[in-house]
Amino acid sequence: MAILLITNAVSSSNLSNLLLSEIEKARESMIATGLREGLTSPATLCISQNLDLLLNDLNSILIE
Repeated sequence: MAILLITNAVSSSNLSNLLLSEIEKARESMIATGLREGLTSPATLCISQNLDLLLNDLNSILIE
């Protein structure tokens, strides 16, 4: 049982780090797109929605 918990913790940690990296990329892309095309452009909104999903995924992992 302890090995399973450790394995899950390592997997969660790796997934969290991966999500943090993807969140940062999406955030930078959203800012650049927003500056270039405007904050209400379809492209900016699409990236923003994707960023929301990534943040929700990270939150789900962190509250487990």
